Amino acid sequence: MKFEECLRRGLIKHDPSAIERVKSSIEIARRFLKSAERTFEIGDYVMVEIAAYNSAFHSVRALLFAKGYKERSHQCLVIAVRELYRSNPKIVELMDILDKLGISRHNVQYGGGFS
Repeated sequence: MKFEECLRRGLIKHDPSAIERVKSSIEIARRFLKSAERTFEIGDYVMVEIAAYNSAFHSVRALLFAKGYKERSHQCLVIAVRELYRSNPKIVELMDILDKLGISRHNVQYGGGFS
């Protein structure tokens, strides 16, 4: 799927008020990261993966909000941020990592094991 299709299908929407949600999305990401760190310390690696993914997801949402968009799809979130930040190779690379982490998180959460 491409960015334009995400827009056309309503899975990404332009919303100038989304900018107001950047700070709260970053705070949510921080909470999930702290949770992942604490959970790692007790060796619950399945929950670490879920919390780490959620932290990364909310960090990326903050990037989308900063450009004045909101999402209704994890897949389109990655597609949109890749497109909106295409001139920043580090962010584009992070989208590849988030994609892989999302697949692994899905397998852990719904399949019961690491991929």
